[in-house]
Amino acid sequence: MQSPRIGQHGYAASKKVLPVKLTQLKRKLNHIGRDNTMSQVRTILTEGDPRLRAASQPVEEITSDVAMVISELHATLADFKARNGFGRAIAAPQIGEPLRLVAVQLGGRPFTLINPVIIWRSEATHLVWDDCISVPGHIANVRRHTSISLSYQNESGKTCHWNHLSASLAELIQHEVDHLDGLLMVDRIEHPEDLQPIARHAELIAPQRSEQRIKLEHIASASSRINPAFLASPQYRSPTLDTAIGAAMTLKVETLNPLRNFKGRGADHFVSHHIQQDKPAPLVCASAGNWGLALAHACKQHGLPLSVFVAENANPLKIAGIRALGAEVMFAGEDFDQAKQAAAHFAKQHGGLFVEDGRQAEITEGAGTIAVEMLAHGDTFDTLLVPLGNGALINGVGRWFKASSPATQVIGICPQGADATWQSWKRGTLVINDQVDTMADGVAVRAPIIEALEDMRDLVDDIWLVDEASIEKGMRLGLEHLGLLLEPAGALGLAAAYARRDQWPQDAHIATILTGANPSPTLTASLLAAFAAN
Repeated sequence: MQSPRIGQHGYAASKKVLPVKLTQLKRKLNHIGRDNTMSQVRTILTEGDPRLRAASQPVEEITSDVAMVISELHATLADFKARNGFGRAIAAPQIGEPLRLVAVQLGGRPFTLINPVIIWRSEATHLVWDDCISVPGHIANVRRHTSISLSYQNESGKTCHWNHLSASLAELIQHEVDHLDGLLMVDRIEHPEDLQPIARHAELIAPQRSEQRIKLEHIASASSRINPAFLASPQYRSPTLDTAIGAAMTLKVETLNPLRNFKGRGADHFVSHHIQQDKPAPLVCASAGNWGLALAHACKQHGLPLSVFVAENANPLKIAGIRALGAEVMFAGEDFDQAKQAAAHFAKQHGGLFVEDGRQAEITEGAGTIAVEMLAHGDTFDTLLVPLGNGALINGVGRWFKASSPATQVIGICPQGADATWQSWKRGTLVINDQVDTMADGVAVRAPIIEALEDMRDLVDDIWLVDEASIEKGMRLGLEHLGLLLEPAGALGLAAAYARRDQWPQDAHIATILTGANPSPTLTASLLAAFAAN
């Protein structure tokens, strides 16, 4: 049964969203929440203070005073969490400021919801135990919509949409919007026993929040374990590429390192953990080339033996690179997945550890450092296009993006000729194809990894397919506009962006990761010949 206060105020969806005017404070706001050392920690109001019962006013302009409130809101939340071990968000009324502002800190880059409005609610509801830093002595069992969608302005004043939140995040945001409307969780209890002492927090609330396999704190600290040669990769835009694609496009270039691909991050992070064991087992992997290069590089640094299984038609340049790094190369099967089966069997027979890109969490967490760098300077993106093979990259960057910039649509890009991951994700069940048919050997997955598919459920918004002609066009765009000789898998984001060049909104800001520049000699010759002919 709802309380009279709920009926009186309703939900925030009935309130008009006002556009936020930006002032010269934009640069300052882009960094709010990143460094709270200079911001004042405010007193958190608690139940009984009448200021918690007032409906907050929309933010119409980001003045210096509003900017200060946002900064102090983040500082106060960070301080509370450091002292108490929990706290994911705080609303401005909780520090006595009647503004429609919510500071959110989910473990990635902190962000702010300005004028948040719930624009959709699931019909399904559920009871959930809730805590509140303004009701410090109790927890409450309240009914919430299982999922919601949200509209808000970000720190740059741009209207964003955060759609179909998970149950845990939906509960959190409904709680914060209640604060903006002058409601507390105690107003939503239905029975006296729904209010319990805070001493039962660990018993009742902790079990509700499922553990994520990919840890944000591990992503945040992973760079300390990764060779600096793979870190701080270039990030920029090309004006001529923007014109060709029809949208502003930021490029994260992961090819300017000793391996010419992104996988060194995950390999370094994994091996740095593996060697901490008393007797680390020799490693075995299967690879289309780039993962073998990365793991061979990491194993050489630490003196670990490595056996790399490759398909009989694998890229000869990548094979030569793997051997040059001291790893043993073994040929097995007609494609990557057959090589993977042989590698797993070999590891079991010889006491090695089979390391599968996309299965071990440490690999994915290492790849996630790319997202940390992409968002480190306050950039925001509407859409992130991620080449999708076994899933380590998209799950690593997706995990950080969804905790730092949740309105960003994380889109995986697969070749039409290797669509098992797309089919599995769409159907919600594992689909294994009999064969693959694509030039993009680096993502030519026939049998997806179950753990990676499960990770994608909460991190990936959609998966798009691109045909071979589009992939070739993506490679040509890389050469013509960026001077980069990308391999097919490395150009998938460019391929997808160009294929949808007539569909991007006028003010769209998209991004992609250029993941590899190790094309086969045949592809290189073909691409250069076509480029010279034009």
